[in-house]
Amino acid sequence: MKKIFFLFIFCGMMNSSFSQVFKAGIIIGISGSQVEGDGYSGYNKLGFIAGGFTNTHLSEKFTTQLEIYYINKGSQKNPRPDAGDFDSFKLNINYIDIPLALRYHYKSFIFEGGIYGSAFLGYSMSDKYGERNTGDYPFKSYDAGGFLGFNYIIKDRLIFNLRSKNSLLPVRDFQTLDQQVGILNKLFNRGWYNLDLNFTIRYQFGKNE
Repeated sequence: MKKIFFLFIFCGMMNSSFSQVFKAGIIIGISGSQVEGDGYSGYNKLGFIAGGFTNTHLSEKFTTQLEIYYINKGSQKNPRPDAGDFDSFKLNINYIDIPLALRYHYKSFIFEGGIYGSAFLGYSMSDKYGERNTGDYPFKSYDAGGFLGFNYIIKDRLIFNLRSKNSLLPVRDFQTLDQQVGILNKLFNRGWYNLDLNFTIRYQFGKNE
């Protein structure tokens, strides 16, 4: 009985020590995305984001944060019959994103930059003629890129985050349809790349320091 009692005390001390070093929280929000190379422009595809994070201090001003969340990316072009434009396109791509950020704290702001890796879950694609598939050029099983952003501490544990992300490797080795749009296609002309803007709210369990 004494062994069990001391085990509970030890576990409690370890949990307290871990919570002092690492903070965790939840993420929820939306994304606006486009695909460089698909022939359309504009962050017109609305998606959903949900997941969690953990962070720790490296110094008084710097922290690092690891995240994992579900995100819906893609591209969308709506028809405009009033302007004689009947073209339409919709691409949904689902991923699990794992970003790693280095963050600098300044008053109520936290500036960030980092890299991310993604696991491809699935997709759907359609145009004015109906459902389409990828044919001989499937989407890759991963996405990898970089990001920049900033956080604003609304309250002690509530944080707003704005982040811009860009694939650094093509997510599909397909013919580039908009070679004059996007620096990656101008430089490499290698296929399709994800670009997305993320607007999220983060709730952290534990006080921001």
